[in-house]
Amino acid sequence: MTRPFQSSNPGRSNRPRPAAPRGAGATSRPLLSATEGGVLLVGVYTAVSPWVTHFAGRNPYLTVNDLIVGLGVAALAVACRLAPPSALRLAWVTVPLGLWIILSPAVVTAAHDVTTAIVWSNGSAGCATCLAGLLATSAATGAPE
Repeated sequence: MTRPFQSSNPGRSNRPRPAAPRGAGATSRPLLSATEGGVLLVGVYTAVSPWVTHFAGRNPYLTVNDLIVGLGVAALAVACRLAPPSALRLAWVTVPLGLWIILSPAVVTAAHDVTTAIVWSNGSAGCATCLAGLLATSAATGAPE
């Protein structure tokens, strides 16, 4: 009777092999995992921010813009998490999306009647998206963490 994890090959180690990572695209880099989670949260916040800061009724164009861009950022984070080899090369896209989130209140609104809450909401979400995008890009390209 053999012991568990005992190798039949004398030249091999008797230590158990580590379990396979969970999920199809689980990554072993903690910075990349944390960054993907941050990008997902910021994307979801950007998508729901018109209703959180109560400007959904006053600025319908900005509402649609934030919803689409926020869902796009969240979808990009999920894609980077589930399919890292092919999707990690798209991590840089979050940086221009973050810049667009910052600039969109001034560009998208027809009457340029943005409130302070809109500016702060989109500005902070855009800055967080840019920062997370830069971190994800550096981690995805193999830069030291």
